[in-house]
Amino acid sequence: MTAATTKPRPDCDVGFATPEARWARLGPYYAMFPFSFAQGAIDRFTLPGDLVLDPFCGRGTAPYAAMVAGRDALACEINPVAWVYAATKTAPATDPDMVKFRIGEIAESTSPEDREPRSEFQALAFCRTVLGFLHAARRELRWRHDTTDRTVAALMLHYLHSKIPQGLSNQMRHCRSMSPRYCVRWWNENGYETPPEVDPVGFLNTRVDWRYRKGIPERSHNSGVAVSLGDSATNLKSADQLARLVVTSPPYSGVTDYKADSWLRLWAIGEGPPLPKWDSKQKYVDLADYRTMLRQVLSATAKRAHPDAAWLVRCDARERTFDVVLPILAEIAGDRDVDVSPAPFHRPTQTSLYGDRATKPGEMDLLVLPRAMQDQAAARSGY
Repeated sequence: MTAATTKPRPDCDVGFATPEARWARLGPYYAMFPFSFAQGAIDRFTLPGDLVLDPFCGRGTAPYAAMVAGRDALACEINPVAWVYAATKTAPATDPDMVKFRIGEIAESTSPEDREPRSEFQALAFCRTVLGFLHAARRELRWRHDTTDRTVAALMLHYLHSKIPQGLSNQMRHCRSMSPRYCVRWWNENGYETPPEVDPVGFLNTRVDWRYRKGIPERSHNSGVAVSLGDSATNLKSADQLARLVVTSPPYSGVTDYKADSWLRLWAIGEGPPLPKWDSKQKYVDLADYRTMLRQVLSATAKRAHPDAAWLVRCDARERTFDVVLPILAEIAGDRDVDVSPAPFHRPTQTSLYGDRATKPGEMDLLVLPRAMQDQAAARSGY
């Protein structure tokens, strides 16, 4: 259990004045709830040293917020890209010079063959120097097991593609990886037939200096935070205490999953092909499979949560997700009620894909209160 602290908690929602605020933003990842959502639940339902659990942690917003607040955390994420962000921000490499040294080693290991594009997309997306660095990084980085390599991977992935000159690529969107065919057509039609010349070592070293300028989060490496990579139904770790709060947002049925949205970043760490392979199974279009997946994950989560733990689940308001999530959570809640309230759309989430400005049905928050809080709420309402 993490020791309680009386020091004021750094503000991670505004500015970049603290290391906690700087590392909180690591990793563009649109399918997530805001930091304030997790922070508010942690403040309301837990005390310092309590355990917070998120079985669908994305880029690690909930475990990171728990760490900053002096709580322990268990989390799991199936997307390797999001896991790299989550694992890095909760335990980044401690020495920025070692991070820069490793970046230099990757560059030095580049071969002439690494610089050669394997497709028209690669030829237009990256200059030869960057492409060589990326091919070498795919081969050399041991991001699963080495903290320094994982930190290099996280920074490389963060800046892999974006608007010129904010990333390593030709003009691209920052969060989602668009289809290669779309990118090639757009570049040719809009005067981007030649990718910008970027020195990946100088570019990334500058970003290392900025990210580390305030240091690393005070509680990183010293906190009881464990973020697992894999399917939460089987890979979620156990702790020496039960969680007092489960705060999460499961994937939404019928919404494109990480393999399509992160295909280029997955390729960059050796977890995907050089060109994407689309598969409708990635969208959880089969409701029976979706229900089975969700039941398995939430059942595994419940085994690691206190019987009186608070649960806060943000889900899609559309029926094909909401009508699956609600009854499963109600089963877990047992004799406790599940309070349902709308969470109006304010920013890009799983129901608002990057660049899509259409009206959205919104999201719903499903809340299961601890029994004492539920009794107090019932007394106030007169029931």
